[in-house]
Amino acid sequence: MNHSANISFNRNKVVDLGGLPEIISRSDNVIFFVTRVGQPIGSYYTLETNGIYSSWDEVNNSLPKVPGARPGDYKFNDMDGNNVIDGNDKAVTGNYQPKFTYGYSVNLTYGMFDFGASLQGIYGNKVANIYKRYINNMEGNTNNMADAVNRWQSEADYGDGKTIRANRTAKGLNGQISTAHIEDGSYLRIRSITLGATLPKELLKSINVSKLRIYVALQNPFTFTKYSGYNPEVSSRDNPLTPGVDYGTYPIAKSYNIGFNLDF
Repeated sequence: MNHSANISFNRNKVVDLGGLPEIISRSDNVIFFVTRVGQPIGSYYTLETNGIYSSWDEVNNSLPKVPGARPGDYKFNDMDGNNVIDGNDKAVTGNYQPKFTYGYSVNLTYGMFDFGASLQGIYGNKVANIYKRYINNMEGNTNNMADAVNRWQSEADYGDGKTIRANRTAKGLNGQISTAHIEDGSYLRIRSITLGATLPKELLKSINVSKLRIYVALQNPFTFTKYSGYNPEVSSRDNPLTPGVDYGTYPIAKSYNIGFNLDF
């Protein structure tokens, strides 16, 4: 039996920006990032959601005010305390840098059977699921995520209190990237599983074969994650200051194979 394991802890911190306190970056004019002295490179810089408006009474009589808000729209935290939600209320809401990455593999043999498996994962990072911004706008011309059934529909049926009403993203500030789009990107992925059997030589003498091994091999069969997108493995879209943006990263391919190794 052979085991192999690894774990890595990577950290980065900006120590100097040429005299600037911070650099604000933008990816595709959709999501903002901030790089500040003393903090990691490329942190998400977004509004913070605080539930949704359940009624017109709440829209009209609560603070802070969200321009253009209607029942079923997002509420946001007022970071600068002026009772109006705008671009000055953005805050650092996460970073793509994981707390650690890890991997493990095992190979063992018992009698005529052999088994091998490997896994890999990351923990503690965030991913900006921008794809959710487009597919969850519920404007009628695209498909939607399953949580659309829990959306706000009326003052009597306000859903789960987290899913906005059916509307175009331009209404209110629902289209602004916020913590509603920043998700936990941690995952554990089983990279490979192989199970084989090598037939006894006594069974092979009559067919002039010295070795026959039959196996089943699986590649990427399972991924365990809370991330709602297709694939939590995303990367920098524009530049190193704007990492971890997912516009619908293609799902990782799975494969299931049956084969044999034959020696004469």
